[in-house]
Amino acid sequence: MYNLNISVVLCFLLTIILGNASVKTKSYCEFNEEIFSNSYNLTKVTKPGEDVVINWNANKIIRMQLCSPLIQKCNGKDGYSICLKKHNKEIGIGKAIPKLVTKSGNIHLEFTGDECKPGIQYKVNVTMKCDYIVTSYSVPTIFEDISKPCYLDMIWTTAFACGKRKEIDCTVVDPSNGSHYDLSPLKRYSENYVIYSGNNTSLKIILNVCHSVIFGHDALCHKDSGACSYDPTKVLRYINLGDVEKPLTLDSSKNLILEYEEGSLCKKGQHIRTTITFICNLEAKDTLPEVTGNDGCHYNLKWTTAAACSIEKLRDYSAKTAGNCTVNNPITNFTYNLQSLMNKDFHVTSSHGIKYNFRICGPVADKACKARTGVCLKENGTSLGMANTNLMWQQAGPYLNYTEGDKCNTNQSRQTLITFLCGPEGTSTDPLIVEENPCQLVINWNHNLICKKQIKCATADNEINLTPLIRSTNNYIVKANGVIFYINICRPLIPAPGLKCAHGSAICKVSLNSNDEPIEEVNLGFPKEIPQINKDQIIMRYLDGSQCPEKKDTKISSVFSFVCDDTNESLPEFKEYKNCTYLFEWKTSIACGAVMGDWISPCTIKDRYLSNQSFDLSLLYRKQKVHYVKSKDKNYSISICGGQEDCTGSAVCQGVNKYGSLSNVIFDYNQNIIKLEYLNGSKCFNSSYMSEIKLICDESTEIGVPRLLWVS
Repeated sequence: MYNLNISVVLCFLLTIILGNASVKTKSYCEFNEEIFSNSYNLTKVTKPGEDVVINWNANKIIRMQLCSPLIQKCNGKDGYSICLKKHNKEIGIGKAIPKLVTKSGNIHLEFTGDECKPGIQYKVNVTMKCDYIVTSYSVPTIFEDISKPCYLDMIWTTAFACGKRKEIDCTVVDPSNGSHYDLSPLKRYSENYVIYSGNNTSLKIILNVCHSVIFGHDALCHKDSGACSYDPTKVLRYINLGDVEKPLTLDSSKNLILEYEEGSLCKKGQHIRTTITFICNLEAKDTLPEVTGNDGCHYNLKWTTAAACSIEKLRDYSAKTAGNCTVNNPITNFTYNLQSLMNKDFHVTSSHGIKYNFRICGPVADKACKARTGVCLKENGTSLGMANTNLMWQQAGPYLNYTEGDKCNTNQSRQTLITFLCGPEGTSTDPLIVEENPCQLVINWNHNLICKKQIKCATADNEINLTPLIRSTNNYIVKANGVIFYINICRPLIPAPGLKCAHGSAICKVSLNSNDEPIEEVNLGFPKEIPQINKDQIIMRYLDGSQCPEKKDTKISSVFSFVCDDTNESLPEFKEYKNCTYLFEWKTSIACGAVMGDWISPCTIKDRYLSNQSFDLSLLYRKQKVHYVKSKDKNYSISICGGQEDCTGSAVCQGVNKYGSLSNVIFDYNQNIIKLEYLNGSKCFNSSYMSEIKLICDESTEIGVPRLLWVS
């Protein structure tokens, strides 16, 4: 029997020669989409003068251009945009010009090639996907369907596939104490947050933070809207719930308030607005907002997240996780681990030609330097700070602070800050001195150990969310046939003693000898793609692992198939290895998403599809027949199992007002909660009272105490 906490809720080149003049017309890659006339120009996606080369696998290489014919001919012929080299033979699989399709927020370029089979031509579909961060040249990802050998799908992610946007500053300072707040980690640049007002079949709310909604398929929102709704039952399916305009504010309770105003008109003749209240909780990672109120004109959302805590509070909290040259990001729980940079001396030269030696999390080896010093002048050994292993967190990236160096004047000692950043693509990866004065040295280092592009651990439509499977303190361990697989989901492996697989990998295979001692470690892939829905399974792929032993030009990958099952605590099962790919199956209730359940008298709830998922709630009644919650001016009674007797025939009541009879039992495996929805209660103006009870697993309590979330 689960222990429960209960939450209650009330209510998308042609050149014409004319004589001696050349008139360049608009390329098919320059267009306006039909809904809001957003203009796009995809001609800058590729590097000028070069064909894009994609190393598909050991036997297949693709050369392509998106907006023009190939620069190098394909099989000695002109007129192709996509060329496949297979077993050293070139095939034109995409001719210029493609068909451009920009319907419903999608941008597709459909290429047709030479004959693949008698009567069947090669087809390549390139879907352009927005990511405001990818402003430089990029390469598409290939998706192959084995059942369609003449057809290829590509997804090309780039900022040039993005429409116009609105963005505001996402920081605020508390004037009373100088504390700094920054919600920038919650901004999304390639996808939106999607939440539901009610169950998954009702109103869908699409939103972003301090940034307009990313326009695209399933998000046909106004270009300035920070939030919009989607209702498939309405003629106007997308409604603007408020524009990005007002700055972030702080209320009297130190909660951050973000307001989107001037949305579409509502029934009252007013403009719809949305208010998001961000509540600080240092333990809340990867959370989503909840709708706490909606009268059709004003949407109220509450978001409990660590990102809402002050920078100072986050820094203090993160300091508790600092270890031997490691530290956790308190917002994402990602561990920065710089141990691979330890035990070696590095060198940096200032713009004035002064040379310094330094080490990461340890003293330099140069004997001319004072013992235990972390940074010193190469010329004379002057110490600019004593070494330590205390890697510290800050928003831009972690840093080391070496203090207590040689005296710079009578009152101060020299110190050095070494800050680690994830620099933009194409920037230098060498350490660089950005500040140099008699008492302080500041070194910036752009390093890929800091770059952590976390993938969303849910399918594109958010139907299935695998976030509950992410491990933050230890790895999943699967033993099979004399090997051990160390696994995490959507995230890199948690560093462990003796585990030496490439930093950032999400799965590692360790082979054992006859004495069960590790003899070889193989990286089986990095988390680069979000989960995909494939029929009745959820597929997740880890790519670019170690070199495949039987195909030297191919890298190992791993594929996890998540299958809906009534298992709560399970491990992935290794199935087979073929074609340089390790295949795993994971049976888990998390893959079920949200499903309906039934009420079985007298007091049991049961998943309709998973036979093992049933819960007897009678203990809630036996220990205490009626539970109570309070608002500012009212007391509410809750009696889930004894409503007929103790709450005037309803599970929730307030005096003589009944807050509905049981209508739906919803097992929401994405959020790991069970919802009981009560509808058609006593009359309330032109409507009727309703309520919702959320049952949340909490193993630290027995019965728990219900708490009121909101009332309307």
